[in-house]
Amino acid sequence: MYRHKTDPPLNKQRRRSGYLLVEMIVAGIVLAVVMTVYLQLLSATSRQQRYADHRQLAGEELANIMERITAQPYESIDQEELQSKELSDSATSHLHEAELNIDVQPVSEPVAGKQISLSLRWRDSGNVFVAPTRLTSWVYAPAGGTP
Repeated sequence: MYRHKTDPPLNKQRRRSGYLLVEMIVAGIVLAVVMTVYLQLLSATSRQQRYADHRQLAGEELANIMERITAQPYESIDQEELQSKELSDSATSHLHEAELNIDVQPVSEPVAGKQISLSLRWRDSGNVFVAPTRLTSWVYAPAGGTP
């Protein structure tokens, strides 16, 4: 066979037309590592969002309960009366084993009144109680009334 001078040598005619198997394996490993990190990040983000949603629900629930308590007449706000308060259906369905604690303490200075402390805790997905959400308010005796 006659070769023309402008034809490239035989060893340069052969060019890489695709990927090598090693390159494909390395690309697959890199993709697997990136996907693993991404899925872990997605899981952590989802867990934090769920925690924030639960905290917000607990805060709203305590604010609603406190509003109902402070709307009552001063004389009817006492420890025994308030122990019958219950959480809403939404809170009990979203907050696993939620526990509401209500504490009423008399305050004499600077003005006679009552300190009302609410605390709400629940179990997370690991069945461990989370740090409670707390809300405190003070109610003062009406002017001229007895505390």
